[in-house]
Amino acid sequence: MEEQENIQWAVAQLDQLEADSRDYKQKALLLGIKDLLLEQQKRTEQIQGQLDGTLWSPNDWGN
Repeated sequence: MEEQENIQWAVAQLDQLEADSRDYKQKALLLGIKDLLLEQQKRTEQIQGQLDGTLWSPNDWGN
């Protein structure tokens, strides 16, 4: 769960930086970084679920 806490902390920091920024390009960059981080988190969860499913399915062990 530590990874989840790290992501939440990073998102909070990015939100604060975005709120404090007055530069449009910087805000756009920070928002893009946040979106990328959240997408990576989602994909990590999906691939972990896929791996767990494969490990527990004897039918997939030979593939």
